[in-house]
Amino acid sequence: MANIEIDGITKTFESKPAVSDVSFEIEDGEFVSLLGPSGCGKTTLLRCIIGLLRPDEGRIAIGGQVMFDAKSGVDIPTEKRGLGMVFQSYALWPHLRVADNVGYPLKLRGLPRSAIDEKVRELLELVDLGDVAERFPRELSGGQQQRVALCRALASQPKLLLMDEPLSNLDAKLRERVRFEIKNVQRSTGVTILYVTHDQAEALSMSDRIGVMKEGKIAQIGSPTAVYARPSNGFVADFVGDGNVLPVTVSGHNMWLKGGENLGSLRLELPEGMRDGQEAFLVVRPEDCVVAPAPSSGSPASARDKDEEGIIATVQQLLYRGRDKEALLTCGARRLRAILNPDMPLRPDSSVIVKFKRFHFIGK
Repeated sequence: MANIEIDGITKTFESKPAVSDVSFEIEDGEFVSLLGPSGCGKTTLLRCIIGLLRPDEGRIAIGGQVMFDAKSGVDIPTEKRGLGMVFQSYALWPHLRVADNVGYPLKLRGLPRSAIDEKVRELLELVDLGDVAERFPRELSGGQQQRVALCRALASQPKLLLMDEPLSNLDAKLRERVRFEIKNVQRSTGVTILYVTHDQAEALSMSDRIGVMKEGKIAQIGSPTAVYARPSNGFVADFVGDGNVLPVTVSGHNMWLKGGENLGSLRLELPEGMRDGQEAFLVVRPEDCVVAPAPSSGSPASARDKDEEGIIATVQQLLYRGRDKEALLTCGARRLRAILNPDMPLRPDSSVIVKFKRFHFIGK
């Protein structure tokens, strides 16, 4: 186990930077996810850390030991970095039984058979696979194979465990189950994990911190709560979760959202440091939209005349999802997504008033 220092890592392919001046640290025993769309550089960064790619610039240190330094020319080979890797494709030896797959790293280290057997049994029981030790990979489900790959990566007690989209080949229910298995293993062993994914649910539910990547850079790094509830820029707000991102303007001592003659206005408490006339973006999650039917006797104009706070919107589409309803609302040229009680009596084309329970501002 060890602290991980990533300092100014840059990797370029054909004059195009895949990773550009990335720096962050991972504490001992921490679970950090790199989250981002395809092509953002997260897997390239992972491969630089493990030594499968040589960065053009930067420095990588694990537990105080420099693994790579472009300036001094240090480049420790992959097999000597003391890291574990779980690939998307499982990468199990098809001709070896489960126990032999898990014990293979220990065999390479020359451990006696009794010690290997004991460690393999311990790891397989940790992920509830004690009864499949004598099976071949082809006799296992996808979820079982992924857990075997996890055990093999843990067998040599790595300083850092790297995981590259390990659940992307599994169906939705199996992904959820294996997420719990991975977190259970991490808590039980205390291993430090750097996890690459494009799945927001995985990153939000498993991580101590999330680094959101865009075009080879870290757009924001922080706790799941911070990244979800307090995104630092529009990209993070839009990519992580379902964010309604709306332009607003400071007016007097309040923030006003206005959008056309029939939209209505919503007065919001002015954030500290905002000045009169300043423009910003308001981020509201769909679950924080409070939607109520508009008064049937009035029009949007009359609602404004009565100084009734709330955005006047029209229901465009409703999607029933069992535990709730998702509504797509139109407010002039803008769209809002809202999560509603499944029993709320709304229908397409009906008028509603929208208020916000929680919100976050991003400066322009």
